[in-house]
Amino acid sequence: MTLNPLPSARTFPTTLRQALLNAAATRRRQLAEMRPHDPTNLVAAAHRLSVERIRDQVHLALDRMDSGTYGDCGDCGGTISLQTLLEKAWTLRCDWCTAR
Repeated sequence: MTLNPLPSARTFPTTLRQALLNAAATRRRQLAEMRPHDPTNLVAAAHRLSVERIRDQVHLALDRMDSGTYGDCGDCGGTISLQTLLEKAWTLRCDWCTAR
């Protein structure tokens, strides 16, 4: 009796996981090196928020990679191109959704 194999999960180059781990470490380091929050310095506050946003997106991407949904567009559900993931591993949107 021949069993039909289950469809295999998508696989990605191991460099993507490493890129995400490196990005997370970089953002942790950046946040640790920033001066304490100063609400009067709007540029510094905006920079901190940007670093925190990317850090959070990196962690979400790692979670999606572990759950098998990495590479799926968060807006349309389509597939994010490998080229886009290689350029920005934590991206949440496909090229089409990003452009609209």
